[in-house]
Amino acid sequence: MAQFSKEELSFVEDLPKHMEIECPVCLNILTDPHLVSCCGHNFCGSCIERLKASNGSCPLCKEKEYQAMVNKERFRIINGLEVYCSNKEKGCQWKGELKNMSTHLNKEKREGECQYEEVKCRYEKCQERKQRRYLKYHEDRECPQRPFQCQYCRRKGTFLSITKDHYEECRQYPVTCPNKCSSTNMPRGSLTAHINECPLEPVDCVFSWAGCNDKPLRKDVHVHTADTMHMTLLAVACGQLKKENEQMKQEISNLKSRPYHEYPLLPIGVTKGRPAVHFYFNACGRHMSARAMVGNISSGLFGDTADYFIFLAFHKGNFDHFKPKLPKVFFAKCGTEVKRLVVDTYKPLPHDILNGIKQNESGYDTSTLPQNHSVEEEAE
Repeated sequence: MAQFSKEELSFVEDLPKHMEIECPVCLNILTDPHLVSCCGHNFCGSCIERLKASNGSCPLCKEKEYQAMVNKERFRIINGLEVYCSNKEKGCQWKGELKNMSTHLNKEKREGECQYEEVKCRYEKCQERKQRRYLKYHEDRECPQRPFQCQYCRRKGTFLSITKDHYEECRQYPVTCPNKCSSTNMPRGSLTAHINECPLEPVDCVFSWAGCNDKPLRKDVHVHTADTMHMTLLAVACGQLKKENEQMKQEISNLKSRPYHEYPLLPIGVTKGRPAVHFYFNACGRHMSARAMVGNISSGLFGDTADYFIFLAFHKGNFDHFKPKLPKVFFAKCGTEVKRLVVDTYKPLPHDILNGIKQNESGYDTSTLPQNHSVEEEAE
């Protein structure tokens, strides 16, 4: 027999005032009553055995040496007491002997005689407790953790996960046009395509480029476009475009008339006996200078004497950040001959370095040139 407290039970008849039916240890109705030899009181069999196993004295008279035996008479009296179902106040009409109460209630079990007993829902994540008579309905229709399938895309999950989360993203879920047009229901996945065609969707005016900020409904675009106010906007916009076009033409003209470099690009002409000519090797090349001179050179930089010489120098220019890969050999045309000029360094030199070369009695003095910046000449 399951344990019951006296407060849980409702007896059909009043109990005799001095009838002992409660265990002094657990304070529940006696189950398997045992009578002790010391003071003659009754205890639940499990309670008194637990005390004796721990060498405990009698909890009432404190006697240490005593015997406990089954009290069959008290067992028969208690089991025969007539009681109402503990769920009487909920509506259960059952009454019977106390020994049958446990079977009637079948606590914590899904199946049982008493339809008013509360039991847990079968789904683990659900914490609900329902009377047996409502349990099936709850598990089939109410429980948020019950198995559920999306009726639109057939995805499976729990009722809670499908209706709370999945429906918010299901592409087959029916939605209505936000513009409340005649297309009342459509799959969510088709909504974007519908908006691009919906007659009630606000769209930009075709003259928005000209300054019209109105957003007519798609169905009213033609009527809106025909409004004469657009002629004024077009006139203003065309005037502005014409002005910008003229400005652009002027800028292009200025660019064409403006030299790309401070100095010309190759090829250039170099005259013997004249100051150095500055130039750029190519559009993104280094700033260079060249000077053609007549007579002999006393320093012996070129070996044999010659009637003319060409000096080259590299300078720092505006286009040096392009860092072009410079060739080792340049070609210069002097009169009808072509001379190959071999340069051994590309370190920038002062702007007027070549004009600093002076002629003396024995030839030209190149002592002002850095010794590691010499220029050699070979006949082609």
